[in-house]
This record gives sequence, C-alpha cells and structure tokens, in this order.
Amino acid sequence: MNDFQPARDLPILIGAFFVLTAAIGVVRFPDLYSRLHASSKLVTLGSAGIFLGVAFALSDTAAFTRLAAVLLFQFLTTPLSAYLIAQAAYLRGLPPILGDGRGGGGGTDEWGALGRADEVAQADREAQRALAEEGLAEEG
Repeated sequence: MNDFQPARDLPILIGAFFVLTAAIGVVRFPDLYSRLHASSKLVTLGSAGIFLGVAFALSDTAAFTRLAAVLLFQFLTTPLSAYLIAQAAYLRGLPPILGDGRGGGGGTDEWGALGRADEVAQADREAQRALAEEGLAEEG
C-alpha cells in the first residue's frame, strides 16, 4: 500500500496544501475582501494541483480532457464571481479594512475606483428612499 508516485501524488499534496491555506485564510483574515482573495485564488490553484494529480492517476486521455475543461471553467468563473461578490458588498456599504487598520466607513478603496465607501452607502440609501417613495422597494 506504499506506492508513492511523485508525478501523481505531489500535485495532489501541493493542491491540498493550497486548499488548506485558503481555509486558514478564510478563518483568519479580517474582512470579506481579503477572505474572498484567499478563497478564490488559493482554491483555484489547489484544485489545479488536485486535478493534475488525478489526471496522472487515471492515465486516461478522456478523463484528462474533462479535467482540463473543468479546470478551465474554474479559472474563468472563480475570479469573476469573487469580483462580483466584492463589488456587491462594496456597493452595499461594506467598507474594506485598509492597510493602516482603519475601516468601518470613511475609507476609500486602494484605487479610489468606486469613491468613498460612505458616499456609496449614502447613494444607496438615497436610491432605496426613492424606490420606497415610488412604492417599488422590497418589504422588510
């Protein structure tokens, strides 16, 4: 039962390490944005290693093609979904914790692309108020 094959087992171990690191990052990082960063990038890299190891273990061209297609789909969709989640959180008024430890409103994102978080939250409240005046706002 001790048949270690480096071409098969090392990518799986490296992939598992990346996935474990992502899990630690999700638990340890302070805000949603950094947790998304850790989970999206490291899980994608970890799954690439695991898929590569599984492809070597199966030694089948059809299985390798399917795993490559799944991996390509994951490389295309995971960063996009993380970006959309982060953008939705930011537009809903969740400010990022900045490098100097500030957070909780009044800060700007690193690039200033979306403006100040409190201004975005104020614009969102005004939009909700306008919808409520027109009777289009959601109940609750």
